[in-house]
Amino acid sequence: MNNSIRIDRDIPLVIRDGVVLRADVYRPDDNNKHPAIVTRTPYNKTLSGNGDYLSAVHAAFAGYAFVIQDTRGRFASEGEFIPMMPEGLDGYDTIEAVAAESWCDGNVGMAGSSYLGRLQWQTAVEAPPHLKAIAPSIANAGPISDTRINGPADLEQSISWFATMAVDMVNKLEKQGQDVSRMREMLTWAQFNVGEVCNYLPLNNIPYFQVESLSNVFKARLGDGDWANISSKEDLYWHFNKIKVPCFHSGGWYDIFTGSLFTGFIKMREQGGSEQAREGQYLLCGPWVHGRGLLAYAGGLHFGPVSSGVAALVMERHIAFFDKYLRGIESGPELRPVRYFVMGINRWRDADAWPLPQTEWQRFFLHSKGRSNTSAGDGLLSRESPGAEPPDIYVYDPRFPVRTLGGRILPSGSLVPGPFNQNPVEKRSDVLCYTSPELKENFEVTGPLVVHLFASTSARDTDFTVKLIDVYPDGSAFNVSEGCIRSRYRKSVLQPELINPGEVYEYLIDMAATSIVFRRSHHIRIDITSSNFPRIDRNMNTGNPSGEDTEGVPALQTIYHQSEYSSYIDLPVIPDGSS
Repeated sequence: MNNSIRIDRDIPLVIRDGVVLRADVYRPDDNNKHPAIVTRTPYNKTLSGNGDYLSAVHAAFAGYAFVIQDTRGRFASEGEFIPMMPEGLDGYDTIEAVAAESWCDGNVGMAGSSYLGRLQWQTAVEAPPHLKAIAPSIANAGPISDTRINGPADLEQSISWFATMAVDMVNKLEKQGQDVSRMREMLTWAQFNVGEVCNYLPLNNIPYFQVESLSNVFKARLGDGDWANISSKEDLYWHFNKIKVPCFHSGGWYDIFTGSLFTGFIKMREQGGSEQAREGQYLLCGPWVHGRGLLAYAGGLHFGPVSSGVAALVMERHIAFFDKYLRGIESGPELRPVRYFVMGINRWRDADAWPLPQTEWQRFFLHSKGRSNTSAGDGLLSRESPGAEPPDIYVYDPRFPVRTLGGRILPSGSLVPGPFNQNPVEKRSDVLCYTSPELKENFEVTGPLVVHLFASTSARDTDFTVKLIDVYPDGSAFNVSEGCIRSRYRKSVLQPELINPGEVYEYLIDMAATSIVFRRSHHIRIDITSSNFPRIDRNMNTGNPSGEDTEGVPALQTIYHQSEYSSYIDLPVIPDGSS
């Protein structure tokens, strides 16, 4: 352990096209060479040193040179910034430049969260020779987001994120002599009125992002532009077969990238570009949301004493990971392949694989007598296969969408992420609720979740959203997991195809994963509706391209649960998991 560190500001690193990217370097205050950990950020390097999963100061005191670089065109770095542009080559050049510095011993890793994790994946695909390991946290497993893979756009997240990113872009335009007064006025209004911006129609004409490069990317994000450069299913994810280094994946059960957390871990284990990469995969998942610290509470729930004060322990696990692959030594806590937090009983557990080898898949079917609307309806969730049952019907009107209440949200706008009592939502007639009988024993569900839903609609295109709910004995109902699918993308975002009104289709709705013990006397519930606004953009039910409609049309939605069309969820049950 070092007794003091030094911080060098604005260290220039020149990349292949002559652009200068600048970085701050936190390192032990000595004359020795040290392994380096690189973080590349578009969010201002001077504000990015105190990461939730690994901080610059913690790493420097552990004997690492921690390098935080402004990406191309951001803050202290030169060049033009285009949101979501590929930056793998910039990452490659940065890794090699850092490895050549006098204070670096040639062993370089990468760390960072969210967009910073995205940049790690892009760099690792380019395979710079001196990159030895990466630690992407709360990051997507491919070029597009978890929600976008199923079709809908992350509306509120996109608006709040783009508003934040535009600030530095406008400042640079002003330094170039442009009059940005009107632009800044509109941008500021958008930042402080995210909810009203979400309501603007048509979405493609939102007037608040008038920086040219930002406006174009924003329109692409809402329409089909997100997958303009995606030609195959493999392109939906990073090319993991090209990544040859070990990875430490970390995130939370209420993070927007929960699905990507497990996708990246599994795909790297199966497809990693070297034996060391395939064998060197580690995953950590706690009861956390996106980018608000590793707190003991999320939304309306507290997760107990063993979830308190864990930030230092999480950082120690990251240091142990980098010690192993950058220094070649074993240190700190034992690194098991999977460490996860079980909600409900609030305990940490370790495993060697995901899904857990002892998983017992139990199929739970939807039932009703045709009146499952609201939590007071007759919807039932049970192991019994359905017979001749009438379907459930509701009207989805995009003028009056079901409002977002917690869940997996980017907490930079007006929405609050995490578990919240869903009772207000479940009073709506356009929300169907299917509730299990009272549980006689604790019931652990740990693993991936997919709902098989048979449905028809009067529209040419529509959405179906699903939530898994933990219902308490007092009737409060806390969201556990969620998913959504846009009908036209039911086969794939690469094969959009409008549906035939009135025809029954089977929809596979990915709800990522969870780990929870539904406690004795609780109930398990599935909620189904067609909107989660403004978390995701409203489907206007017209069949027109996303973002073009000024007005939508109501859609009559029919959910089937009968012998021919049995809607269900397969729950990954862990036997004796509550002991």
